[in-house]
Amino acid sequence: MRKFGKFGVLTTLCLCLAFLVFPVVAGTVKVDVGTGTAVITALTGKAKVLRVATKKRDTLKSGVMLAAGDLVTTGTGARLELKLPDGSYLRFDERTTFRLVSMAGSPEDQTRDIRVSMVVGKTWARVAKLFGKKRGGFNIATQTAVAGVRGTTFRMNVNEDNSAVLKVYGGEVEVRKKTAKEDAAKTAPPIFTKPVPIKGPHPISMEEWVYIVKSLQQININPDGTAAKPFRFDIKADLNEWVKWNQMRDSEVAETE
Repeated sequence: MRKFGKFGVLTTLCLCLAFLVFPVVAGTVKVDVGTGTAVITALTGKAKVLRVATKKRDTLKSGVMLAAGDLVTTGTGARLELKLPDGSYLRFDERTTFRLVSMAGSPEDQTRDIRVSMVVGKTWARVAKLFGKKRGGFNIATQTAVAGVRGTTFRMNVNEDNSAVLKVYGGEVEVRKKTAKEDAAKTAPPIFTKPVPIKGPHPISMEEWVYIVKSLQQININPDGTAAKPFRFDIKADLNEWVKWNQMRDSEVAETE
């Protein structure tokens, strides 16, 4: 029978405690991202991807690359962090579905074309600041609105009825109504739920809106695509567990830059 000294028992106990106390950071990886792809740098729980290239559904894990066109869904209790080719980070909460529409860019060239389509769920964006003349765009779209940024931190909740809430923690975000041309492109996959009645012919409103949402402001977007003016939110009341986790991850990312 193998015997352990007191130091061996202590080491074993510490290792066991480490797995119990730090489950959230398990799976974190550091890797360089090439243009056209994003990489999973942290994942807890289960998440699946429908690959645009193979039309197959795969189970995800840390270190896996995602390409433009891939459709990702996180399971109950899951959280997923992506590093994008421009050096930005996107995180997604449990029960979230999104599509990577475009993943082009490079921090060395100071360019990017990042576009993500949110179907439902929660996302947190830590957008890298680019200083070159050809900075390009970073857009996150819902079924009814588009949020465009250049260097900021914000989060967005998208509900099943297509309503959404966007809150900015630093910098500014331009939020506008999605155009008819963007709707026709069908970049966002449909949600297949219970059958609903189909509306007959009706007038189409041509009204458009654009708001600049500043630091510590939020904007509420209604299911029909209308929106109220941005207003300041209570940062203390907003400090829930999802926000705390993202702020912790932002701090850890900043230390590696």
